[in-house]
Amino acid sequence: MDEVYGMDDKKALLKLENVTKAYGDNVVLNKLNLTVHQGEVLVVIGPSGCGKSTMLRCMNALEPI
Repeated sequence: MDEVYGMDDKKALLKLENVTKAYGDNVVLNKLNLTVHQGEVLVVIGPSGCGKSTMLRCMNALEPI
C-alpha cells in the first residue's frame, strides 16, 4: 500500500525563488516563486503575453534571468 505524503514531505525537483525577468522597462516575470514536487503534474495557462514561454525558457536556461 502506498503512503500518502503531504507536499512538504516530497522532494522538490524544481524551485524558482523571486525570479524577475525584464526586457528594458517591460517586466515580464516579477518575483516569481514556483516549487514543483516529485510526482506533481502542473499546467501553465494564461493569456497571450503573460510570460508563460519566458518562464519556461528561463527554467531551461535558454534565457538569462
